[in-house]
Amino acid sequence: MRHWRALLLYGGGGLVVAMVLVQFLYPAGKLLPGTRIDGVKLSGWSQVDATTRLDSLYASDTLPLYFSSAPTTAYKTPTPAQIGLSIHTKERVTSLTYPWYLRLVPSSLFWAHNLIAPSSKPTYTRHTATLQAYITQEFGASSCNVQPQNASLKADGAKLTVVPARNGGVCQGADVQRLLQTVEPILGSEPHTTIPVVVTPPAVGDVAAHTVATKLTARIGQGVPLTVGDQTVTIAPADMLGWLDFAAQDTTLTYSFNLERATPYLAAQITPKVTVKAGVTQVTTADFTEVSRVVGASGQTLDQAATLTSLKAYLDGTAVTAKAAVAPLAPTVNYTRSYSPTDTGLSALMANFASSHPGSYGVSLHELGGRSRNASYHDTTAFTTASTYKVFVAYSSLLRIENGSWHWSDQIQGGNDLSTCFDKMIRISDNACAEALLSKIGYTAITNEAHAIGCTSTSFLGSNGIKTTAADLSLILGQLQQGQILSQQADRDRMITDMKNNIYRQGIPAGASGQVADKVGFLDDILNDAAIVYSPSGTYVLTIMTTGSSWANIAELTRQIEALRIQG
Repeated sequence: MRHWRALLLYGGGGLVVAMVLVQFLYPAGKLLPGTRIDGVKLSGWSQVDATTRLDSLYASDTLPLYFSSAPTTAYKTPTPAQIGLSIHTKERVTSLTYPWYLRLVPSSLFWAHNLIAPSSKPTYTRHTATLQAYITQEFGASSCNVQPQNASLKADGAKLTVVPARNGGVCQGADVQRLLQTVEPILGSEPHTTIPVVVTPPAVGDVAAHTVATKLTARIGQGVPLTVGDQTVTIAPADMLGWLDFAAQDTTLTYSFNLERATPYLAAQITPKVTVKAGVTQVTTADFTEVSRVVGASGQTLDQAATLTSLKAYLDGTAVTAKAAVAPLAPTVNYTRSYSPTDTGLSALMANFASSHPGSYGVSLHELGGRSRNASYHDTTAFTTASTYKVFVAYSSLLRIENGSWHWSDQIQGGNDLSTCFDKMIRISDNACAEALLSKIGYTAITNEAHAIGCTSTSFLGSNGIKTTAADLSLILGQLQQGQILSQQADRDRMITDMKNNIYRQGIPAGASGQVADKVGFLDDILNDAAIVYSPSGTYVLTIMTTGSSWANIAELTRQIEALRIQG
């Protein structure tokens, strides 16, 4: 017995000594087990980590601001930083250090946290300028006039929920500043900051919104019946409610249908049931003249707007039933066109092609022999030149060669002489050489020289880029081919040869028969092609300027023009 008593005495004493030793060795910078600060569990955390955690939570907390004593929704919920408030918890955390005298008490490690209270509150520091900036932005410099928010409704599946109203009011900036300068938030206890205002209540309150919701829900029931011809389609409540938009009108909450949201359902479920396909009107034309017309039968389709009006009357209770409304569907028009191989026929071909293909067009055709036909479509409309301006730069450069002021060996750009630059500008549409030549000649001089040969719609002087017309480009190329400009055939031949060797061949060359000397221009959605075509049926000049078209369309128009030309 004495042996066991001694064992228990020495064992218990050793355990107490060991526990006190552990407590003395417990790190001073570590919080006790079970520690909570402002409701945040921090058991065993280091004081540094606990401080960082608490400071972060305070920084992300919000401070709801209300405009009445019994609000449902806060007007604003700024973070402390937005109102110039910094919250620090270091002193509170360090105040919870495990004291030496409690370390002497066995087992205090597990319950001492209940005896050690943190300092009463965090440390608050304020930045007045930040607070004032927030008040000015959200409430006004001296006084605030906050508009109330009317109650509304929103669809939540097959039911309507109330979007709560919110009071507005008139307040004084000084009152707001005074309140926010004294607010001291504590985690877990939301401060109720009520701004003194002369309250402006909303015109439509929650009760009024709830009344509208009740009436609509009762009227919709298990679905809205819509008469569609000789059958009835039931529109599910979730679908119907999803189409509604709500708005306050005076003191009433009104609703209307949103056509965009209703359209997918109506198009898929209702339109096919009422649609009657329209016929085809057959129109025959010769050049610009309509020869005959056989009118096809009209059809019908769903009139969505009128159908929604009928549904609205049903929901309002002013109509017993809702009916699908229909609108006439005009017949499609199919043209059978024929063209005479004349100026008029060729011009009609161009006009009809432009009207049936995307983009804007300017087209000019001049035959340089044979029947000497001329046809056009918007040939005097100004287009941005893109790189077709280089035709005029090349002409002005050759003028200077012929008057002796320039020589082919003159240095122009980046080690390229005039001979090299000229060829690169036309053959591969080199921009650096063209811009250097244009700068050397001068914008005014090159414009005047274009005007002197009749290209009076061409200008390098406009603020919105270099402009020309299909007529002007055809004119300069026709004069070049006919020897009516430049005095030396060798100079004309050089320019034409370079155009024949132009590397861009997707436009007019792709649709023409025979050799083509052309200069293209392309920039963003601009595609232009000006060409001399050495066709087996005779040489002609063709310029096609477009915006929003394609090289394939330019080639196809060329192909159709050639096919009509050879008929004459």
